[in-house]
Amino acid sequence: MQLRHLAVVGPIAAVALAAGCAAPAADTSAAAPGSSGGASASVTTLAKDETIAATLPDSIKSAGTIKVASGISFPPMEFYGADNSTALGFDPDLAAALGQVLGVKFEFQNTNFDGIIGGLDAGRYDLSLTSMIDKKSRQATVDFVDYLNSGVAFMVAKGNPKGLKDKIDLCGKSAAVEKSSTGDLSVDDISAECTKSGKPAVTKLPFPDQASAVQALQSGRADAVVALDLTLAYNVKQAPNAFEVPAKPFGTLPVGIVVPKKSSQLRDAVQAALKKVQSSGAYDALLAKWNLQAQALPGAPLNTGK
Repeated sequence: MQLRHLAVVGPIAAVALAAGCAAPAADTSAAAPGSSGGASASVTTLAKDETIAATLPDSIKSAGTIKVASGISFPPMEFYGADNSTALGFDPDLAAALGQVLGVKFEFQNTNFDGIIGGLDAGRYDLSLTSMIDKKSRQATVDFVDYLNSGVAFMVAKGNPKGLKDKIDLCGKSAAVEKSSTGDLSVDDISAECTKSGKPAVTKLPFPDQASAVQALQSGRADAVVALDLTLAYNVKQAPNAFEVPAKPFGTLPVGIVVPKKSSQLRDAVQAALKKVQSSGAYDALLAKWNLQAQALPGAPLNTGK
């Protein structure tokens, strides 16, 4: 994967991404172990760790693949390249590195965010790499192997025409979100704060993917987009004359690889592989590649979300 691919996403990231990500596409699988959904090789090539690979479930060893659910419209974490089929971003790169350690392919399948946990529970996917925040409320049916820190923020049109400087300023305004995402849940929390203080609730505008939420802001249908800070920062970098993030994130939250509770063997293998990727230096190289050094979370802890 080369950074030159990023140039075709701008100048307005939402426009290019919405064209390729509005509906789930067929999965895109690579030709070699360690590849990730059509994405090319990551920064560092790692050797297969036979000891860790031996801990994979027999079904995955036989298949040679791990089916990955992902909402591929969330740059810089996961998004489509110019061909609208190649998965790019930090998560596909991380999946490639994990696949090298485990000796299997990671096959990304584009999935609406609100269907991911249900799809994992139904067995349609083995795990999810999709920038999902590790929250206690989600841990009833899935486990999280945490690998990044992030926060929730909001993005507005350049010049901040509504004068939104704090999350409480969203009271009575419209906020676009990706349905069932952390941004969606955060707007509910903000609305509760609004009504408790006697102010009107936030008008929430849910969309099936992040690209559509950004496009709603760009077109003037929404006053703001609420999402993880790392993707909003990317949107601003790609379109600095269109967007800005006027306030600091609302706290720090862990982002995790999502594995069904019933798949503890796979969870443990992925956790061990992630620790190997981190200790090898490949993790740090990928953070630097995607400008995510501030989001580093070492140690691959399990279920640290509150």
